[in-house]
Amino acid sequence: MSVAIPNFFQNPTKASLNYFVLMLLRNNPKHGYMLMQDIERHTGGHWKPSHSAIYKLLNGLEADGHISSWEEKDGERARRVYRISETGIKLLEESERDFESFINAFISSLLEAERVNPDHLTVLLTKKGKAMLNGLDPGQRLKAFQKLKAFLDMNSAWVDQELESLTRR
Repeated sequence: MSVAIPNFFQNPTKASLNYFVLMLLRNNPKHGYMLMQDIERHTGGHWKPSHSAIYKLLNGLEADGHISSWEEKDGERARRVYRISETGIKLLEESERDFESFINAFISSLLEAERVNPDHLTVLLTKKGKAMLNGLDPGQRLKAFQKLKAFLDMNSAWVDQELESLTRR
């Protein structure tokens, strides 16, 4: 059973869950329920994968050698804890390129549809966001920069107020 992360354009939901789990395991071992809680927290409660989806994914990732697990006692209860393996790290690194392409295509389509919100605009300030802006046609670039400028102007005033408030203390 191969659970290599599918291309994000083929199956964004499955790819995102696989990617999310490997990213969360990259720094710390976790048990399945903790992974579910982390995903829910990172998505602001908008996505809570089911127990069956998480454990099916974890079993597949382990069968393919991308993660390993062991059992830990937590009082009377035993929990299976998962850790990413070296092959899992390699899979994650390969998948990051697909994920970036997917996110860039998504933001580019939002810009084209003129449905960009402030959360999306902050991505444009990154190195990758700037590179993506350079790839837009002049009309799209103009609209994107106008939105970005309005966002920055609005938030610059707020930052100035916060700085002034904090320095007065």
